[in-house]
Order: sequence, then C-alpha cells, then structure tokens
Amino acid sequence: MGMSASQARYLCLTARKNNVEFQIQQITQQKLGLTAQLDAEAALWSDGMNVQHLYYSADGTGSASSDLPRLSYSIVTGHEAGQLGLRVRDSYGREVVPELPDVLPEGKTPADYVIEPYCYQADYFENNLKTGNWVIQSYDENGNPVDKSLEGCSFIYRGIDAGDYAIANAEYEETVERLQRIDKKYDMLIQQLSTEQKAIEAEMDSIKKVIDKNIEETFKAFG
Repeated sequence: MGMSASQARYLCLTARKNNVEFQIQQITQQKLGLTAQLDAEAALWSDGMNVQHLYYSADGTGSASSDLPRLSYSIVTGHEAGQLGLRVRDSYGREVVPELPDVLPEGKTPADYVIEPYCYQADYFENNLKTGNWVIQSYDENGNPVDKSLEGCSFIYRGIDAGDYAIANAEYEETVERLQRIDKKYDMLIQQLSTEQKAIEAEMDSIKKVIDKNIEETFKAFG
C-alpha cells in the first residue's frame, strides 16, 4: 500500500473510529436515562405500595384484606343497622347531602346544605375528608354537631388495599422487565461497537506503522 493510499485509509478509519465512539457515548447516555426511569418507577411503586384508604372498623383496627368496607357517606350518615347516624359538613359549615330533604328540619334553610351528588362514591368521599374539604361531625349531649378528626374517629381504620397493592406491584414488575430488556440491548450494542472500535484501532496502528516506515525509507532515500 502506497503512502497516499495508506494516509487515505488512515483518515477513513479515524472517521469511523470517531463515529463509533460517538455512538457509544449516545447509547451510554440512553442507559443513564433508563437508570433515571427505573428510579422513577421505583418511586411510583413505593407510592403505590403506601396508598392507604379509609375503612370502617367498629374498633378502629383490622386489615384491608379482611373484607373491611371502605368508609362511605352511607356508613357515616345512615341510620340503619351498622351505620353511624352522624353528619358531614363542608368547609363553610354546610351539611353535605346528595339532595335537599323533602321537608327541611325546623330552623333550617337551603343555605344550610351543600348538594354533592357524588358523595356516595368512596374515592370522592375519602378525598374530601383527607383534604379537609369535609369533616365528620358527631353530636354532643345537647344534640349540637361536634367536629371529629380522622385520627379521632375510633371507627376509621387506615389500610392498604390488597387490590391496589397487586396492581401497583404488577405494573412495576412489567415496566422494570421492559426497561431491563432495553438495557440489555444497549449493553449488546456497546459491546459490538467496542469490538469494532478495537478492530479499527488495531488496523490504524498497523497502517500507522506502514506510514512511519514509508516516511523513514523516504528520508533514507534522500539522506
């Protein structure tokens, strides 16, 4: 191989080597991005494992997996067996009702009520209690409503729903498995590119020796 051909080949290999190194850098950055995604998924999984709902328990203890019912507007305000006969107020002091009573109690006006047609939905009811938008009230000996904090309600049990746990865990495992498959593909690509990089460097070293030898012989010819 002549001097010109050797130099042209060396320049071509240099460009290929730079391109391979750039690809390795890009894939390495993508692997770092996957690591960040895994961290984010782990945080979401942790949050999912710790989602607690409000359940009704006569003594305030139990387990979400022991078929405790979710705390509901019906349980809190109902007057049938197993219901508490209490009331719920909003942040303005108005009684929360799904609709106005057919006959208003003595001394009451529509302004004393707030109509919440979704109050029977467990999540909606729970979220309003947790955020403080609504407050459960019992009655004192004179029949006056008294606020009760969630922590002060002996009939409320906070627990993790087994169904939520299973869903969060399954979603996490599926996502992690998918990200790990992508990560392995990146590892294979990096390995292939690293092998190519070594082969290019070996050929560049060989050509450089040829170029150096040609230069040395050229100088001897003119020496």
